[in-house]
Amino acid sequence: MKVFVTGHRGFIGTSLMECFHKEAIPAFPDSYQNGKNMDINILNRDKFQHIDEDVDVIIHLAAKTSITKSLENPYDTYYNNLFGTLNVLNFAKERKISKIINLSTYVYGNPIYLPIDEQHPVNPHSPYNKSKVISENLCKYHSEDYKIDIVTLRPFYIYGPLSNPHSFIPSVIQQIKENGNVSLSYENTKRDFLFIDDFVNLLLKILYRFPQGYNVYNVGYGKSNRLEDIVYMIEKIKNLKIPIKYDKSIRSNDIVDMIADNSLAIKTFNWYPEIDIEKGLKCILDNIK
Repeated sequence: MKVFVTGHRGFIGTSLMECFHKEAIPAFPDSYQNGKNMDINILNRDKFQHIDEDVDVIIHLAAKTSITKSLENPYDTYYNNLFGTLNVLNFAKERKISKIINLSTYVYGNPIYLPIDEQHPVNPHSPYNKSKVISENLCKYHSEDYKIDIVTLRPFYIYGPLSNPHSFIPSVIQQIKENGNVSLSYENTKRDFLFIDDFVNLLLKILYRFPQGYNVYNVGYGKSNRLEDIVYMIEKIKNLKIPIKYDKSIRSNDIVDMIADNSLAIKTFNWYPEIDIEKGLKCILDNIK
């Protein structure tokens, strides 16, 4: 099995490539080397022609992921995420690559019911989330039209030592370091936090149990935690007292709660998340010098 990974420099891609190296799984990133360094820009369809490796599976991670920047510049987000996905799908069609894992995102908005399964109505709340829904549809149609097996994953919140510094947990840690306190948008806002190692483990299991056709799976720990509780856990681990302030201008119209119904992924791939939020936070804090 030879795997082509787009977006390998990102948080998930970096962790995934490290795992592939440890597991001796042949994988190459989109800074492709065939005698010389060559970045395969997924927005440039012609660049894909330089790939002379045989590819069995594509893991498509590359995307513009900032909600804030998508609101400021929706064109850039739509262009990158839609044309990037379309070029990956076209490459798979031309090379007769029969398997793709497509990384989507949380697309449900404020939930109608909890936990959220894959049948929950989709209600994307930003250009970023909307671009991912359209990308999902592109994958679905290509799967149907060209008999490509495609798995779309909808992660709720993935975190780890290499997380984007602008995401919630790294931003909290940075606020504590700089100010000694933390600003949150609303009280009792909750998120379903999944540690990166659990997510990478799921990707490995999918590779060896790849389902036929087009399939969508929600991915989370299966339990939500209040954002305040994350701060309290850091207090406990670091033996600190951290005041919390509330500023509604940080994230207006924020989603109140989200819990992933993991049952379909668990049943299909015999996968279970193993690292709870306290253990995950300790791992992050232990990695900070």
